[in-house]
Amino acid sequence: MTTAIAFDFATKTSEPVELSAIPDAIAAGRYCWLDIDARDDAAAALAGLNVDDAVTGWIGADHRQGQLHLGQRCIHVALAEAGIERGALALRTVHVVLGHGFIATYHRHESELLEAVRANHREDFQSVAESGGFLLFEIVDHLILGYRETLAALSHGVDDIQQRLLGDVGDGILAEVSELTRALLEYRNAVVVARETVHELATRRSAYVPESTQPFLDRQSVPLERLAGDAATERTVLSESLSLYMGIVSHRTNRLVNQLTVVSLIFLPLNFLAAVYGMNFKEMPELNWAYGYFAFWAVTAVLVAVLLFLIRRRRWF
Repeated sequence: MTTAIAFDFATKTSEPVELSAIPDAIAAGRYCWLDIDARDDAAAALAGLNVDDAVTGWIGADHRQGQLHLGQRCIHVALAEAGIERGALALRTVHVVLGHGFIATYHRHESELLEAVRANHREDFQSVAESGGFLLFEIVDHLILGYRETLAALSHGVDDIQQRLLGDVGDGILAEVSELTRALLEYRNAVVVARETVHELATRRSAYVPESTQPFLDRQSVPLERLAGDAATERTVLSESLSLYMGIVSHRTNRLVNQLTVVSLIFLPLNFLAAVYGMNFKEMPELNWAYGYFAFWAVTAVLVAVLLFLIRRRRWF
């Protein structure tokens, strides 16, 4: 359901308003927050707010990694809200439109980010807010909080895979590593785009972003930079863990091949002897020797003992 709230910074009061009354509220000097539900007509909700014609197209697209559009009569920002759903990374787009006297948010899903803003904005409005830019700061602040919680969950997944790689695991672990690596890359890309977007809003002169809000937005670039770096670190750790696992597998394979080689080394001369005395030529003197059978086993035992001694001495096994 689409809702709207009008803020009066002079009297520190806020109240819900009808969509049709938003232009009048703005004309009266109040700042409005319009939260548009995807089930409603976005164009109708934004009617009368003097926004660019392309806005409905901008918010209709699903910018998975985020986007920034600088229009003539408004600014459109697409932020990638991060979360974990069913054990996997979920990036959901939240659209923000900044215009003269209003901020509009648009989402196609239940947004934990906007729910947090709705639950906490009144305290900041009553205590420190001086302009409508405080809502933009609230959105960015809760966006970063969601990024932190999501990275913590992804980091837990990296730790879990690290522990399992040191044990007895099957080939399925490779698919899990690949999926987590992809998730970390998507997460980092979303954070980097959010950082660039916030930096642009904090540094660009605009009638739609109050100058009093820009220093606070600029500070938010720092935690976003750290989160992007932490995500890259987690990805590196995961890659190194996989390399260690492949090294362990290679070592185990080499040991198995070494064992098979030693066994082959022992049986190769025995196979030669068995082949020679299995020919049964009539003129072979050993065939008529009474102790020939026992002599064969004696030679075999001595040969095996000598080979085992050499193998142990040279530490081939």
